[in-house]
Amino acid sequence: MAKKKHILLARAHVYERRDVDLRPPNCDYDLLVGAWIYRPTGRLLVESAEIQPPRTKKADVETGEDQKGY
Repeated sequence: MAKKKHILLARAHVYERRDVDLRPPNCDYDLLVGAWIYRPTGRLLVESAEIQPPRTKKADVETGEDQKGY
């Protein structure tokens, strides 16, 4: 008898892995601080007025936890 896949695995969508650099421009991650540092000023990225946050989530990769209605 053939072993069946679990229903969640059988119906799960497998996404293609994209090699995209998602790091903020001109920033380095400081492990000790636990935050992104904006290189030109040396300040925390979240405190920097020069960087505008993303305006939309359209570029997000859906992972399944928030796909309602499927």
